[in-house]
Amino acid sequence: MLKLIHKIYRKDKVTLDLINSLTAKLMSAENKINDLYKQIFLDYATWYLEFKEKEMSVQKKAADMNERRNYVKTRLLGVGTATKEMLESTINAVSGVIVDINFRDMIVFMDFTFAENNKLITFSKNTLAEIIPYHLDLNISYKHIKWEEPKKVTWGKMENYTWNDVVKSVEGTIEKGYDGGF
Repeated sequence: MLKLIHKIYRKDKVTLDLINSLTAKLMSAENKINDLYKQIFLDYATWYLEFKEKEMSVQKKAADMNERRNYVKTRLLGVGTATKEMLESTINAVSGVIVDINFRDMIVFMDFTFAENNKLITFSKNTLAEIIPYHLDLNISYKHIKWEEPKKVTWGKMENYTWNDVVKSVEGTIEKGYDGGF
């Protein structure tokens, strides 16, 4: 701004004070505009999540900001006719989850091919249960297992079984059940 005024006024103390205060105000306004623009995108939203949660009548709020963003995002995406594509895109929008959805005989089959943890499975199940029509049943299967999950099972207990038997016995379960009372 200093370059825009005549060189005679550039050394005047009053003019410099005015320019400095105007610059500070303009920078503050620019920061507020940038923050407002950032809030439009749910991946970066912070204080705007509170408004979206009130708009959606969310009673219980997660402590983690990413969980809150995922919940709002899935609620916004899960509107309209419950098609395979819409349900898959809604659940797969949750980071840390990959799911395949199929319909057969009035049942929605939700097959997890990957889930980072039990909470994401519970979150995805609850979200899908809110989206699908009430006349459809929900069947969930989980076919991904990490080595850390069956912690109490030792190789000595497994020597009578083949690897295929172990995979079939673990498929669809996680030790101590799903998080959230599944």
